[in-house]
Amino acid sequence: MLNKKGTTLAEVIISIALISVVLVFMIRLLIDLNNMQTNTTYATGNQVNRAEILRMIGNDLNNKDIASITDNSDANNLNITFGFTDGTRASISTTSEIFTYTSSDNTLRRWIIEDGSIYVNRAKVYYSADSKAENNKIYTLIIDIEVHTINEENDVENNNTLDDIIISYMGSVEDFSTPLSCLGQGC
Repeated sequence: MLNKKGTTLAEVIISIALISVVLVFMIRLLIDLNNMQTNTTYATGNQVNRAEILRMIGNDLNNKDIASITDNSDANNLNITFGFTDGTRASISTTSEIFTYTSSDNTLRRWIIEDGSIYVNRAKVYYSADSKAENNKIYTLIIDIEVHTINEENDVENNNTLDDIIISYMGSVEDFSTPLSCLGQGC
């Protein structure tokens, strides 16, 4: 009698093919997980740097009163200096890839933008004075510095404000009453 307990060559080839298919899917899954981790790490680091700079700007603007805003921009840089009523100054200096803020206590913070660029030609300024306040006229100042990330729906003509650096301030018209429309060379 013949012993029929062994495997045939066809069964071995089918088993190897099935294992190969499973391994290909597992390798692809590991590559996708690694890419997701890399992207998450970059996004987290990017947002942390951005949040720290905005916190520094917020601290200066919440604790001081703006007396002047000076625009020293050129074709490749957006340079804005805030003069405060106590005589201190703070400044924003940007290139298309680096956003730098020097606070009123001379602390420097840099944010290097990857996979995007800062629109250095112009920063939009929104100025609104409220004449209905009882004792003082108050104004609201919003400065929008555009950040264009790499996607087809975020460029100069079609800006996605979600990535922008938006600085807002509320103050007394007695301290600063010069209405602005924009900052930068494109004004």
